[in-house]
Amino acid sequence: MERKTIGRGLTLCTHRTEQFKTSVITLSLMAPLDSSVSKRALLIHLLARTNKDLPTMAEMNRKLAGLYGARLTPRIEKNGEAQVLSLSLIAVDNRFALEGEDVFTHGLELLLACLFRPDITEKGFKEENLSREKRQLCDLIDRQNDNKITYARKRLMEEMCCDEAYSISPLGEKEEIMAFRSEEIFAEWKKLLMTCPIQISLTGNFDEKKAEEIIRPYFDRLERKKEDIAEIRTEFLTESNGNKTVTETQKVNQGKLVLGYRAGMTYDRDNYAAIKLMTEIFGSGTFSKLFVNVREKMSLCYYCSASLIYSKGIIIVQSGVETENTQKALEAIRREMEDMRAGNFSDEVILQAKLSLADSYRSVYDSVMSIDGWFLDQCVSGEFYTPQESSDMINAVSREEIIVAANMVCEDTVFILESEKEEK
Repeated sequence: MERKTIGRGLTLCTHRTEQFKTSVITLSLMAPLDSSVSKRALLIHLLARTNKDLPTMAEMNRKLAGLYGARLTPRIEKNGEAQVLSLSLIAVDNRFALEGEDVFTHGLELLLACLFRPDITEKGFKEENLSREKRQLCDLIDRQNDNKITYARKRLMEEMCCDEAYSISPLGEKEEIMAFRSEEIFAEWKKLLMTCPIQISLTGNFDEKKAEEIIRPYFDRLERKKEDIAEIRTEFLTESNGNKTVTETQKVNQGKLVLGYRAGMTYDRDNYAAIKLMTEIFGSGTFSKLFVNVREKMSLCYYCSASLIYSKGIIIVQSGVETENTQKALEAIRREMEDMRAGNFSDEVILQAKLSLADSYRSVYDSVMSIDGWFLDQCVSGEFYTPQESSDMINAVSREEIIVAANMVCEDTVFILESEKEEK
């Protein structure tokens, strides 16, 4: 695994391997979470469907079929206070192509064509394409809201980070999306090419030198200026905004209880290993305090787990509860955090947590998509670590460092989604 800078605001991540039958190529553009997220989310969907050489979806599909059933998909994610817009292509490895065909190179050229040569007129994107992708993106937003686990987490972030850019959804807002005109999206495309930091990730069996020779001319022609490249910065808060509780009621079969903690981090790698290990012991494994005590022994939740968002310095506890058990579950979760601060966990659990994390880091190499995801997860970080380096950092953490990390954590916001009571 390697990450290096090959141009102004242009980073190349590579992992060469013959372990898999497929390869994956991902182009990612990073932009600040701001008022333009809806515009950009719509744009990346448009770029994934057609390009100047393949102006219809039928032609694009024939092209992908000709690349042995390759798949090209848009992805929109939030990483720290950055909106990450990606085009990913997964295709058969060159070793399995007929007559020595270079599928990887064809796939890379296809992705670059989608980004640099979209199917546009003088006025911008074609109206029929624009209308179609507006509907598709709005449907995606609806599906996320219909998933109540995702919805509860999103609502927690909106309340907890209400004065921070992190509260903004990377998918944008439906009302804004439906109102955009073609020329606005066209202008945003030109702006992104000139200002966005861009990461290109290559995973599989490929010729790295040849890949760079294909990539560089596209960006050299842009003549991007260093001062124009957007600087992505994330605001890290180490203290609570005021310990607020927000409750909503909906027609759901199962209530949701979500807690947000500030992890005490001042940047994405600040005390990362100790906080990561502390979160694992607190609520990320079957040996964790939340699983063993709150879920199993007390039977207060259908599920209860904690995760660290290191790119923002936030720990989230998510649980599914019956509405009448919400307060009991909340108090139990808080007691487990107090136990963490007091060091009430065994050395055996520390070892289990380290082994669990080491196993998860090793599993990154189990598929091309998980390797690609590892690159994407660190796309806005100033430092890059391999899975092995991350595992080594975790193994070096002491009991005392775990306790210190737990005492840096402070509760910020609680979001409760209650199920409506039936009328008698």
